[in-house]
Parts: sequence; structure tokens; C-alpha cells
Amino acid sequence: MTRERLQVLSVSSLQKIAASQGILNFRDYLKDDLIDVIIEAFAEARIDHLTENNWTIISEEKKFDIFRDEVLPTPAYKTYQVPEKYNITRISLIMVDPLMAFVCWDLADEIMAEAEMIHDNALFLRVHETHLDTSESTFFDIPVQLSDDKWYINLPSHGSSYYIEIILNTSEGERSVCSSNKIESPLRITRDIQNNSKMFQDDFLILAGVYGFYDDESGSNSQKIVSFLDTGTIDREA
Repeated sequence: MTRERLQVLSVSSLQKIAASQGILNFRDYLKDDLIDVIIEAFAEARIDHLTENNWTIISEEKKFDIFRDEVLPTPAYKTYQVPEKYNITRISLIMVDPLMAFVCWDLADEIMAEAEMIHDNALFLRVHETHLDTSESTFFDIPVQLSDDKWYINLPSHGSSYYIEIILNTSEGERSVCSSNKIESPLRITRDIQNNSKMFQDDFLILAGVYGFYDDESGSNSQKIVSFLDTGTIDREA
């Protein structure tokens, strides 16, 4: 920091700089004397860093020199408390690979209270599967505890669409609490590539995870792929 820049600062600002440099009794100095002491403190600090031969500190020192000529006030940041939950009942389903999905959910307080009054097996996940080639639909159930909020699920087969319901097993029967988004696994996957010595168009689509988009000659493949990236599902009517 140059003497000229220090000269234009107020005594109060110079005292703050002196305090940050560990200068003792800085209030006893006149302005010119205080400037001399500050310049000496900066010079000594720079020599100490260089003699330590710590290249990380030297690098940080060079970057700090860019801003050292200005005394910048510390901004006041407003902090916010992030709640542990939002008291909303919802469930989300994410494809991990063609044969595995990740599901996470949250239950509103009233749903949790109702489940706690029933029994330990009050909740389960119902996984719905629809085969894309035959439209045949099946489902299977996964019991979950009230303390659970996420699962990895092994999918029975690829070439199917999936969605999940949270089911509350009450004394009056089963009740669907909420449903997830729908995901689709590819019609074919990498293990379906039989010829390792030569790649065909289908094989590249399989590797890209978008096999099944080019089912017509309308030239709508690009629109289907964009839609898939946005929604995670294949619009076979487009």
C-alpha cells in the first residue's frame, strides 16, 4: 500500500488498518507516524511470507495485493434457517440406470400422525410397471418404515415405464396418499448388443439410452429426444 493512498485516509481508517496488522498502541501515534508504522508492518509481513518459502501463502499474498489498496467493509449477510421438512406430501422417482431407480418422499404431518396411529406396517410403496411393447401392467409392493424417506429400487425389466404410489394401509382398506412422476427404461440396453466388432445404428442408440425414439419416418426424432431430456418420458404419439 503506497504512502499516497494512506495519506488520503482518515485517522480512524488508519487505526483500523493498524489494528488489523497487530500494531500496538496505535492510538498514540500522530497520522504521519502511524502511516510509517503501517508501511513497516506491511513490509515485515511480506518478508515473513517470502522467508517461509510457502508457495501457497505467496500465491494468496499476490492475489490479496490486488485488493489491499482499498479498505472494504464487510457486508452483512442475512441468514435463513432451512427447515428439516416442508410439511408437504410428495414423492419423486429418478432413473439411475435401466434396471435401477431412486425414489425419495416426504409426508405431511397429518399423514404421519395417521400412520403412527395404525401400526408399524402402515405404509408401503406400490411400484407400477407397464411394458412398452405389450402395454401389460403389473405392480409389486415394498413395505417401508415411518422413518424411511428414500430407497433404491431394482427394476424387474427394461423396456417398461414405472411410477410409484405411497399406500396407507388403514383399517378401512388401502388408500393412495400420492403418486410419483413416470419414468421409462430403454427398450434395449447395452447387453443387447451382440456384435462387438461392428456397430449399427441401433447399437449407438442403445449406448445413448434413447433406443425407441426413431419409430417412424416423420423426422421427429430430435423433438422426441428433447422432450425426453425435459420430462424423462418418451412421447410415442409425437
